[in-house]
Amino acid sequence: MTYRLLSALLVSWLTADAILAQTPTTSYINHAQLTTRLRALTGRHGGLSSLQSVGKSRSGKDIWLLTIGRGPAAGKPAVAVVAGVDGTHLAGTELAVQTAEKLLAAANQDSVARLLDSKTFYFFPSINPDAQEQFSARPRYERSGNGADTDDDRDGRNNEDPFEDLNRDGLITQVRVEDPTGTFIPSKEDPRVLVKADPAKGETGRYIVITEGIDNDKDGSFNEDGAGGIALDKNFTFDYPFFTPGSGEMPVSEPENRALLDFLYKAPNVYAVLTFGPYNNLSEAPKFDRAKTTKRIITGLLEKDATVGDQVSKLYNGQTGLKDAPAMPATRGNFAQTAYYHYGRFSFSTPGWWLPKTDNTAGTPRDTTRREPARNAGAGTPSTNEEVRYLKWAAANNISDAFVNWTPIEHPDFPGRKAEVGGIAPFAKLNPPVTLLNESADKHVRFLTALARQMPVIDIVNVRTESLSGGLTRVTAQVINRGLMPTGTEIGDRVRFVPKMKVELKTGNGQSVVSGRRMVLRGPMAAGESMEVSFLVNGTGRAILEAGNAMTGTKTVDVTLR
Repeated sequence: MTYRLLSALLVSWLTADAILAQTPTTSYINHAQLTTRLRALTGRHGGLSSLQSVGKSRSGKDIWLLTIGRGPAAGKPAVAVVAGVDGTHLAGTELAVQTAEKLLAAANQDSVARLLDSKTFYFFPSINPDAQEQFSARPRYERSGNGADTDDDRDGRNNEDPFEDLNRDGLITQVRVEDPTGTFIPSKEDPRVLVKADPAKGETGRYIVITEGIDNDKDGSFNEDGAGGIALDKNFTFDYPFFTPGSGEMPVSEPENRALLDFLYKAPNVYAVLTFGPYNNLSEAPKFDRAKTTKRIITGLLEKDATVGDQVSKLYNGQTGLKDAPAMPATRGNFAQTAYYHYGRFSFSTPGWWLPKTDNTAGTPRDTTRREPARNAGAGTPSTNEEVRYLKWAAANNISDAFVNWTPIEHPDFPGRKAEVGGIAPFAKLNPPVTLLNESADKHVRFLTALARQMPVIDIVNVRTESLSGGLTRVTAQVINRGLMPTGTEIGDRVRFVPKMKVELKTGNGQSVVSGRRMVLRGPMAAGESMEVSFLVNGTGRAILEAGNAMTGTKTVDVTLR
């Protein structure tokens, strides 16, 4: 092969690689495409990233972990970024991957390079690949459960009443059936949307509404026992919802959950967890509620942790400029709460994207860092109905496949009655077109890097040695947290797996500490807090004073004993 031809091929390869690195996908990817994308990413940035499977899903798909940073990953403080726990939230997986891609693309910038030298980022982009695969399957329907076979209606049979694609469009939506006992009517704001009739306003119900399918087992319920077993975000340990369909027989019964928790509990260097999912404690931080913290089982943030949560919420809003976030409370048994209450780390969660409250053709929540034109005085207020607002936004953004128009069908369970299939397309409300997530990913890279820069930094200052009689040396020093966040959570003091702050004087041969504790263990140090340590040491030569833990990193100084 000639030199000219080799050069041309190399330039072509580099150009294609650059385009691949910068161009987001146009549709949500399946697990095979995710695997290819992650492998390509580590291929381009092998010195800064690595890819490993930490386990398998129920159907045998890899649970991927992408590790980003320079040098030994386990030896540096870390942030874990987790997505795809709720199988319906495809946007979280895409945002996690784009955040990783953009972080690596900026690795040559001095500020990011320093972060990658001092911090580790663990990305788990898809914890529930079995459920997420339903987006690419036919028929497509919103699925939270993994690949486990379950008996959700407790009739002794598994998966016997699934969805049916009655209008054969490849999508599972809803069926509305005209019935005088129905409780739904068309919305006055948008007749495509069905709302509950209000008898107090003289409204009379016109439709009954069911999911698209038939009553296979003739028990009076529709599609209550189909494929898609355990909803992983109901299967974690905190506030586990016993005897709830989809929650499993016991907490962490699933290999996907177990793979994630097994890794985290063996990773003492994880300082904080960021989850992309349909729970939001970042736009507005949960408030401290003393009544929830004085019970035997704590169900609310401890006071110091709530203060940090408010600090990080302000950082999030400032770095992203995102406003008008909807209320998205935590569900029982979800991962983000388990990461705080049982894993003992700071745990932050955001959907990363949500439907704007006002008309906005940009496709992302309102950005207060930009000036917006004055709204028309006659524009009116946004609808309070989420589906009406979504369809209005979809029309403004030219999303043509957001709604399946109501189409007449013959329904075997309602012979001779008018039945129609239609409704908002599956996955649509939580997951905008992928091209609209690029800007959001940029914002979340800014937040993630800003959060990492506020993490604790341990320093040892004012080290003094004083020679005493009898071959003794008094060693004193101050340990200080120079970061903008504490060295750990307040709840971490009550969780076995969270490392304590440690200050230790490491002595050598012929040296011994005769007064004072050689090793001091203590709870979290607040931002800017310092503590003084003192040791009376017998012997001469070199000793080492070390402070910190796996979550903060350690600082060491040499001490000469006289």
